[in-house]
Amino acid sequence: MLRLEKATLGKFGAQDMMSLITSGGWESILPDALNDNNLLLVSDQFRDLLSGVGCNGDHDPARAALPITLLLLSKAGAKRSGDSLEIGLETLQEALCLLSTAVDREIVNRMLQRQDAAPIGTGLIQGLQLLVQYAQEQADSECHA
Repeated sequence: MLRLEKATLGKFGAQDMMSLITSGGWESILPDALNDNNLLLVSDQFRDLLSGVGCNGDHDPARAALPITLLLLSKAGAKRSGDSLEIGLETLQEALCLLSTAVDREIVNRMLQRQDAAPIGTGLIQGLQLLVQYAQEQADSECHA
């Protein structure tokens, strides 16, 4: 059985994410660019976000999963208003699911020593772009209705 002691992995937070971006650009936070430890930690963080763990205040605000999601949505074309993004909660939820799936797929690929035909990061950005485009079209159609 596959087992892992999370306590031995350390932490992966927003500061760690910013260090990666500073040294390697925003592409360094895509699942296929993360090192094994950070990939496992961010997978656990996505699971917590999607399951609602920590919604009662126990959630560590220094985690990287949500900032990664917001940054990648920005890179995928989400509308900006000053320093913030204009995205709905439904779009954010769908993006979290998409990212969680991509991260978990990368973990399995590494464990099985397989590679996808195209890098996971490429497909992920395309998926996020479609998600953002769909959300913007829905918002535009609601404004014109």
